[in-house]
Amino acid sequence: TLSADTLAALGDFYSEREQNEKRLEDLKAQMEQQQPQAPLSMNMFLEDWNASQFWYSEETADLLAQQLLNGATVDTRIAIVSAPSVFVQCKNLLVRMQ
Repeated sequence: TLSADTLAALGDFYSEREQNEKRLEDLKAQMEQQQPQAPLSMNMFLEDWNASQFWYSEETADLLAQQLLNGATVDTRIAIVSAPSVFVQCKNLLVRMQ
C-alpha cells in the first residue's frame, strides 16, 4: 500500500494530467475552427519523457518556424513532428500574419 503522502502526490499528478489534457482538447477545438483565443504558449505542452521530443529556445523555434513558413501558400502542408516549441511558434506566426 502507498502512504497518504504518496497517494496525495499521485492524485495531484493525475489531476494535473487531466487538466492539461482538457486544455489540449480545447486548443484542438479552437484550431479546428481556426479561431485561436490567444497566442499559444509552451505552458500548454508538457515534456513527455516517453517520447522523443526536441525543445528549442524561443529564438531558435522562431527561426525554424519562419523558415518553414517562408514561401508557404494556403495549399502548403507542413508536419512538425516531435518539436512542440516549433509548432507553437508556427501557429503564433500564422495568427500574426492574418
